[in-house]
Amino acid sequence: MRSHKLIVFTDMDGTLLDHDTYSWHAAEPALAQLQEMDTPIICNTSKTYSEVKMLHQQLCLQYPFIVENGSAIYPSNAESADEAMHTIGAKRSTILKTLARLRDAGHKFSGFNDWSVQQIVEHTGLSADDAKLSGQRQYSEPLLYQGNQTDKQSFIQSIEAEGLMALQGGRFLSVQGSCDKGKALLWLKDYYQTLWQMPVITIALGDSQNDTAMLEAADISVWIKSHKPFPTLSKNKQVFYSNLLGPAGWNETMAHILQLYANNQLEQIEPTDS
Repeated sequence: MRSHKLIVFTDMDGTLLDHDTYSWHAAEPALAQLQEMDTPIICNTSKTYSEVKMLHQQLCLQYPFIVENGSAIYPSNAESADEAMHTIGAKRSTILKTLARLRDAGHKFSGFNDWSVQQIVEHTGLSADDAKLSGQRQYSEPLLYQGNQTDKQSFIQSIEAEGLMALQGGRFLSVQGSCDKGKALLWLKDYYQTLWQMPVITIALGDSQNDTAMLEAADISVWIKSHKPFPTLSKNKQVFYSNLLGPAGWNETMAHILQLYANNQLEQIEPTDS
C-alpha cells in the first residue's frame, strides 16, 4: 500500500482545455488513467460555477471544484452557486462598487459587467451559450484595462488598497477578493488528508500568471507550454515544463509524473514560511 495518495489540481483554459478550441481530447489518455486510479481531478479555474458544473458533466468528474481564481470551492453535487462548501473571496457586488469608484476617478477599462453576451463571445471565442454561463459570476470581474502600463499599475494598487486583488490571466485582468488558487488548493489538501487519514501529494498544472500561487502551493508543479514565456516560481524542486501546448502538454507531463509515482519517485514537500 502506498504511503501517499495523489490529487490533481488543474487550470482549464490553455491547460486542460485548448486555448482556441476549448477541447480536452488530447488529454483523454491521462484523464482515463487518473480516473482508473480513483485520483481526484480538481478543476481550479477562473471559470464560474455554471461553467465548471457543465464541464464536470462533460468530463464525467465527481470531485469538488474551485471557481473564480480560488474564490469558492464547491462539492461535486452542488446544484446552485449558493451551495459552496467553502468561500474565500469577496462578493461580486462589492467588487463592482469598487470598480465604479475607480472608473469615476478616471481609470479606463471594460469588463464582463459592461458587455453583452455577444461581446463576451467576441472577447473569449466562446459559444453564445458558454458565454452566457461565463457571465454568471459570483466572486470576480474579468476586465481589459485600456490605459498604459503606468496607469494599469496605479489601478492595481488602488484595487489592493480596497482589500481586493487583481490577477493577470491568459486573456483578462481578474479583480477579486483576497484569494488565489493556491489557498484553495491547500484547503482541499487538508480536507482530503483528514478524510483519508493519510498524506496527500498534490499535482498542479497551469499555463499563466494567475496559476503561480497554485503551482507554488503544490508538491508537484507543472507549467503547460503556451505562446508566452513560462512564469517564474520561487520553488525549483519537482517543477516540470511541457513541450507541447494545452491538453497535449497536459497529457505528456501527466504520463511522465504518473510513471514517477509508480516508481515511488515523488514526495510531499513540507511548506516553508514566506
